[in-house]
Amino acid sequence: MEEKFSVIDKSLGHVIQIEEFVPVWKMPMTFTKDFKKIADYIESNDAKVIEMPYGYYKDMDWELEVNRSKLSMFLSMFTKKWHLFVGMISSQALPGSGELTAQNKGMQKFVKAVHNGPYQTSNKTYRALLDWSRSQGLSLKNEAYELYANDPRKVKKDEIETIILVPLDNLSALSQKCIKPASLKM
Repeated sequence: MEEKFSVIDKSLGHVIQIEEFVPVWKMPMTFTKDFKKIADYIESNDAKVIEMPYGYYKDMDWELEVNRSKLSMFLSMFTKKWHLFVGMISSQALPGSGELTAQNKGMQKFVKAVHNGPYQTSNKTYRALLDWSRSQGLSLKNEAYELYANDPRKVKKDEIETIILVPLDNLSALSQKCIKPASLKM
């Protein structure tokens, strides 16, 4: 599989999200529950959900996550609680309500990758993204957005598409050099 990486500017715009601390094994239920709450809230306020729903993962330890052994990944499914925000992008600014928080996420620079296949294999894409970023002299913030392009309940596992956006930490390095998209074989 060939992965292409690029540096992009992107604004998510008006978002509604719910903060969660959950282990991997609870994520499918958590995302399903939260996406429904958020979509219902947006629609009940005469707005529309635009673009793709997302997970915004905080407090990433890139070295640990991309270099985990299979046993460590399996054990972390039950022991590690991920700090994340489950969210959707709204067609207009809305106020928050209870656990639903509202934000306007303005323009940011990201390293972008597309992961095709089951979510459980995304660590390969993250590892390649990290390697590519380092080869370009970029450092990454300890967070990542995953935009879910399709519904895993409606497509085959190998057709699941996840757009990964990792915010850049060293914008000064970007202004000093021209970043070109690169390809890595996996």
